[in-house]
Amino acid sequence: MGIDASFFQEEERSGFLVTEKRKKVWAVELEILERFDEVCKKYGFTYYVHYGTLLGAVRHQGFVPWDDDVDVVMFRDEYQRFQEIASQEFCEPYFYQNSYTDQIFWPFSKIRDGRTTAIERSFMDLGDTFHQGICIDLFPMDSVLDGVNEQFLLVEEIRRLLWRMVSDPVNVLTEMKNGMQFILERDFMLEILRMDQKLRFKVFEDFNESHFGETEELNYIMSDMRGWHSHYVRKEWYQETVYLPFEHLQVPAPAEFDKVLTRVYGDYHKLVRGTTEHEGIILEPEISYREYFKRYL
Repeated sequence: MGIDASFFQEEERSGFLVTEKRKKVWAVELEILERFDEVCKKYGFTYYVHYGTLLGAVRHQGFVPWDDDVDVVMFRDEYQRFQEIASQEFCEPYFYQNSYTDQIFWPFSKIRDGRTTAIERSFMDLGDTFHQGICIDLFPMDSVLDGVNEQFLLVEEIRRLLWRMVSDPVNVLTEMKNGMQFILERDFMLEILRMDQKLRFKVFEDFNESHFGETEELNYIMSDMRGWHSHYVRKEWYQETVYLPFEHLQVPAPAEFDKVLTRVYGDYHKLVRGTTEHEGIILEPEISYREYFKRYL
């Protein structure tokens, strides 16, 4: 990996003290990102840095100083194909974690380094049976309502119902028994609800892939379904790719990154010290999560 020893020196960036430990966490994530990039190039997959990682690349030529994660996105069709080869490509010490490979159901993926620790409080009870190494996050971008294709309202309604059938099947069944009417036929819903949860999740993902490209707007759809603050982006902004400096790497970004960042953050040139999404996570770049559980938990 092309990181000079001087990288790990404590320094102040944009008025924020970046410690040696934070630099070590960054280094793990950069190494995972390099490996991810190698795999994408091997198979011809296209991805883009997004969220705070895109912001950092444009504004800081690296990490946002108070950030400690890496976010990348793929369009849904490529994301589906990537999942088919990911587990075989990310072997020890790496691990490709998604709803098919570990005991969690979330509609995105993580690529983890098993030599490190990133223990989330909500998963602490699972211990080392759940992979909790430092990671990068990979999000699928799906078609969403664009105000033009009104027929997509039906797709959105079915999508939300399918997700409920994955994540909350008991209540869906209860509602069916109580006579509630749904957009899908009863027999079809019962057929899906009888499936194993992983198969139900596959139905959900395949449905999203089958409708990708039907609108001009994109988003990580769980932002909508969980009621998070959501910012759609235009598919046309991703027609061309540019490479931006990110620490010692060059990372792919949409050519219209200014429009993306403005849509997501508004005046993104203005420094706003926020909290990381990983606030409260136990991060240890030099000890495996398995060893950490043995020693301390």
